[in-house]
Amino acid sequence: MFIIKYYLLGALLTLITAIYIPQLIISLLLFWVSLSLALVSIAYLFDFPSIFRKSQDGKIVWWIRWAFIPFLLGAKIYNAWQRRHDSVPPIQQVGENLYLSRRLFPSDLEFLEAHDISCIVDVTAEFAGLESAMTDQQFHYLSIPVLDHKAPTLQRLRHAMNWIDSQIACGRSVVVHCALGRGRSVFVVAAYLLSKDPSLSVESVMQQINSVRSTARLNRLQLKTLQSIRDKELLTLEEPIWMVVNPSAGGGKWQQYEQQVIRYLTKKHRLNIHLTDEHTTATSLAQQAKQSGAKQLLVSGGDGTVTEVASQLVDTDITLGIIPLGTANALCHVLYGVGVKFSPVEKACETILAGHCQRIDTAACNQRLTLLVLGIGFERKMIEHADRADKDTFGQLAYLAGFFNAVISEDTHSLQVSMPEHMGNEAKWNEKTIDVHSFVVANIAPFSTMLAQGGGAPLPDDGQLHITYLDSLESLGGRLAALSDLTLTSIGAQEKSNRFQYTSTTQLTITADKPIDYVIDGELYCDSRLEITLCPRSLSVFVPA
Repeated sequence: MFIIKYYLLGALLTLITAIYIPQLIISLLLFWVSLSLALVSIAYLFDFPSIFRKSQDGKIVWWIRWAFIPFLLGAKIYNAWQRRHDSVPPIQQVGENLYLSRRLFPSDLEFLEAHDISCIVDVTAEFAGLESAMTDQQFHYLSIPVLDHKAPTLQRLRHAMNWIDSQIACGRSVVVHCALGRGRSVFVVAAYLLSKDPSLSVESVMQQINSVRSTARLNRLQLKTLQSIRDKELLTLEEPIWMVVNPSAGGGKWQQYEQQVIRYLTKKHRLNIHLTDEHTTATSLAQQAKQSGAKQLLVSGGDGTVTEVASQLVDTDITLGIIPLGTANALCHVLYGVGVKFSPVEKACETILAGHCQRIDTAACNQRLTLLVLGIGFERKMIEHADRADKDTFGQLAYLAGFFNAVISEDTHSLQVSMPEHMGNEAKWNEKTIDVHSFVVANIAPFSTMLAQGGGAPLPDDGQLHITYLDSLESLGGRLAALSDLTLTSIGAQEKSNRFQYTSTTQLTITADKPIDYVIDGELYCDSRLEITLCPRSLSVFVPA
């Protein structure tokens, strides 16, 4: 490429001059210039825009800035001169909710706000992003570093197109910019327009853009690259993935993590995002996704929202992906590992992008889907005590007060429990009456769901319902001792609890002399009879490789 010759020549001339010039300060400055131009030449030779170490939020670290100051100073002077003589406005609309621009400055904020442009795609590698885009919540920002006069890699191009399409689908306007709004940004916009209308040719798309922005032009390399990927049909975007979001889950975590989720997932997928509200449930949205022929369905929220969506996917081939932005997210702790608690978006998105899936067990209680646990007694009181405001403020700690209140109380529950006992090919139902403080039926449960750990951790595909219960004890000390013993089982210090009772089955029936208050996956219910059945390997979910 011709531009490399100039950078190499400049680096060589400044190096020779620095060697022979007698003044030390001037010689050091010339060495600095030579080093800067040599590094830029290397970046162009190996098509390595990452040499500028530009982060996803558009920042360039200080020591990189210092290394490239001579180059950046020259680039800024040249671009400033070009902008001064530019014959077109800085920002122009080239499609529905789509704008093309040269590098953005604080002086452009008024235009962006007036036209409700909240999304920015920065295609420069050498310049930091608009400061307001990096710090102000009103802007959503994507960095796709590309060297000047070059074209983005196909992977980065598809990321940009997916991101643009997902933001526009959410009703937002997007501006794509490079240094002068003539090459790199034009390439991305042209590729996006071609992806939306495959009948268009590269020539017709460029004419469409030129009719608005007369200075837009692609060099020979960029045109050749765009024509090649268009002819190979590599610009065709896949069908968008449905995503159901509960924006109030976890105290409104979606507002905090939305753009991070979109930035991660659009590396591979277009997103069709739907939010629940007082009139639209997660269940109804999942039904719509299923009716539309979705093959994958993502859900963002807590365990309750996940259960709503999963209830529509049981016994189908639709794979469920979970972004754990609720309060507890116990299912994700089992499927994705404990690390998801500390980096929920990164771990979940990496798992979804990897594309590995597994079929896991589910259970049904009175035809209600049970992914995790059904609880009577301690578990029920714990959930009942933690209201929405406490969970939003304190997270999982909100459950502790309810748990301790349940342990201190003298409440017991008299239950008639029936389970099949298999004798050869026949099953005989055994019934017994038990008085309990706590009765938990677990399909899946992480170690933190201590009341479900009487016989070790219930696994996602072990084909069993795990029953852990505490017989009625009069003394508080006895209950505390039993809980301490159960803790040893939950952390793996012993195989089975000595004080809690434990068994496993594939189905059971629970009745009582009065209505039974119970909880399923965080939701409260009351029935006079509970019929619980395991549904082995009935749900497909994304899991780590």
